[in-house]
Amino acid sequence: MVGDIHGKLALFNRLLEAMNYHAGEDKLILIGDLVDRGENSRGVVERAIELHAEAPSTVVVLKGNHEAMMVSALTEPESEQAELWLYNGGVETLHSYVNSDGEFDVPEAHWLFMESLPTWHEDEHAIYVHAALPEEAGKFLHPSESPDNPELYWSRNRKFFSNYNGKTVVFGHTITGMLFGERERVWLRDSLIGVDTGAYLTGTLSGIEMPSRQVFSVSEAHEDNEDIIQGKAAGVKMKFWL
Repeated sequence: MVGDIHGKLALFNRLLEAMNYHAGEDKLILIGDLVDRGENSRGVVERAIELHAEAPSTVVVLKGNHEAMMVSALTEPESEQAELWLYNGGVETLHSYVNSDGEFDVPEAHWLFMESLPTWHEDEHAIYVHAALPEEAGKFLHPSESPDNPELYWSRNRKFFSNYNGKTVVFGHTITGMLFGERERVWLRDSLIGVDTGAYLTGTLSGIEMPSRQVFSVSEAHEDNEDIIQGKAAGVKMKFWL
């Protein structure tokens, strides 16, 4: 599984190499926020589409709040949502979509891809959402109970981070160093795994293999490919990159 990429294509490609990802053999989950803030959102979306087309049954790309903002902004360019998107990294994304004629051009394939992204995924190891599980009447809902709930890709519910106790949930959205005190490191707890290590801000992009919980991180500060492996892997026949 791969955390929030935010336009950092070079880091994304390096992380796939560090994880020794093999299309069709390994399951790959992207936690959302492919776009905004980094320098090459277009390239990241193209790469995600390519990976999904190469192995559609084993590649899952989730909707992040930045994909939701971008689609809304392009649908209604005069709306408050469009202004919110531009303020939160949309300007950098616009620059990456400027063509040779100096015009902003989002290919239809990119638009349809982002519009179609699911809000959650589940397998035998964990539940995967961009942000958090929705809360209702003091209970955290399974995402199947409220699949269109924006809390799945927008929430930073501190009660979820501190009180949730159930099947493991892997999430991004909240940079680990901001709330969890573990800057540039994946946040690992029994029932929660936070994988957003702030690629656009810290220069570190991380992924985790399930069920071993082996963490891989690549950093712009380690361009000599001395990338970081955090944790110990258990032997598994099929790797699950989150």
